[in-house]
Amino acid sequence: MFLLLLGVTALAGWLSWTRAEETVLGWDSAYAPFLLILGGWTVCLTLHQYVRALLAYRFGDRSLRGSGYLRLNPFAFREKGAHLVLPLAFLLIGAVGLNGPAVHLDRSAVPSRLRRALVSLGGLLVNVVLAAVLAGTVALLVPEGFVTDNWAIVALLFLCYLNVIAALLNLLPVPGTDLYDTLAEAIDRWRPSRNAAVFGTVLLFAVVWCPPVNDAVMEWLFTLFAQAGLNPAYLAWGQGFLPLWW
Repeated sequence: MFLLLLGVTALAGWLSWTRAEETVLGWDSAYAPFLLILGGWTVCLTLHQYVRALLAYRFGDRSLRGSGYLRLNPFAFREKGAHLVLPLAFLLIGAVGLNGPAVHLDRSAVPSRLRRALVSLGGLLVNVVLAAVLAGTVALLVPEGFVTDNWAIVALLFLCYLNVIAALLNLLPVPGTDLYDTLAEAIDRWRPSRNAAVFGTVLLFAVVWCPPVNDAVMEWLFTLFAQAGLNPAYLAWGQGFLPLWW
């Protein structure tokens, strides 16, 4: 299933790169870049949960054996609502990159606090690495001082933005985020219930989606991308590829 997801995303990338909708079909709307962003973000979500599940498995938690997390199949996640539907809804409703709460960890199988904390940090590191890879790719394709109207490149930078904001939000000590889980495992207390983790994630999205907060976050991210030599105007363009209900 993961290979199929990659294939569909790659096809959307090729259609975006060639602008086939515009050059061949003459369509005014660009659907391929939206599919590239949607598929690319689903790939990022899958890798985020995969690394967490893999670390948990390596450290002794066998409860995830055969699950969609370890098989890289997001459509077979045990908690699809929290780990797939919610993050995609955050993207489509508010153009916010935010992973769902952590995969359930069998703490009795992983007694070491340090190892449990490392499991919690695994997903955050995935977002950081993906953001760096995507930013580096865009920087190579479009050197500083140059501009492009390539749909695929714009979509890639928007995926970079989603991973950046996901990493930053996961550094907030809110139930459901990676930092909160890491601290809870390190001190072995204040671990949230599943409902509390989901509620905390939704609440965090609601705060970031609030116009004054969203404007401040976007202004800061635009400055960050500009200082990194990446054209922040592409972020606004990337948001334009999302459906009209955003």
